[in-house]
Amino acid sequence: MGFVDLVNQNYIDLNETDKGFSNYILDHLDQIPSISTNDFAKVCHSSKSAVIRYAQKLGFTGFGELRNYIKWQADEGKYTQNFDLKKQIFNDIQNTLDYIYKADWNELYEVIYSSKHIYTISTGVTQQSQAAELERLFLLINKPVQTIPPSAHTSEFRRILERLTEDDVVIVLSLSGENRHLERILDALSVRSATLISITSLQSNVLSGRADYRLYASSSRSPLPQDWWLQTVSTFFILIESFAFGYVNYVRQKKVDKE
Repeated sequence: MGFVDLVNQNYIDLNETDKGFSNYILDHLDQIPSISTNDFAKVCHSSKSAVIRYAQKLGFTGFGELRNYIKWQADEGKYTQNFDLKKQIFNDIQNTLDYIYKADWNELYEVIYSSKHIYTISTGVTQQSQAAELERLFLLINKPVQTIPPSAHTSEFRRILERLTEDDVVIVLSLSGENRHLERILDALSVRSATLISITSLQSNVLSGRADYRLYASSSRSPLPQDWWLQTVSTFFILIESFAFGYVNYVRQKKVDKE
């Protein structure tokens, strides 16, 4: 997991000073492996204790361990300068297609077919676009989907939570499937008996572990520290379209079987 992923995963627990530390590190990645805790605190106009607490929020024992982690990432990057980003897109698409080809979603389709309400929760900007596409497709299928705000503290979330029953389905979309904010949402949903479906990247994660049904898309980030923001996400749209069209086939076959 990259430094940016660690920050995103723990973002809700970071204060403004912590966010300043994160920004400085991202802007000076090449300098961090050789800077001391005291010097880092000085350049960020903060205290040594604040720096240590920041590192601990990210899961490290102290700034020294965080510094070594960033150095290790930089060393790894030296061996991946020839990483082919375009080829990685092809690999992720092929991995996703292999997964879709082998997947048997009939049991999940029956849950959706029998459901009274379907809701989506998306935990990021990209996931919002994916949820919008899922909602568009299911609206055309005549199975409307509603959006739940991605915060367990909003009145809208709490109101919908009160109405959830065992006949409802909640689809949660998250790239990594792991962050503390998401865990709070899952904790709130766990008090209801609605069916939970996860849509995440193809890896073990908290969200998929707590879901009743799981959908995966292969997604990978560039291993180069300077290209941390490059990550494949087109595979999620392939997954969503395949899942929605597969549901159409399921409903049609169900009608044929009844005749």
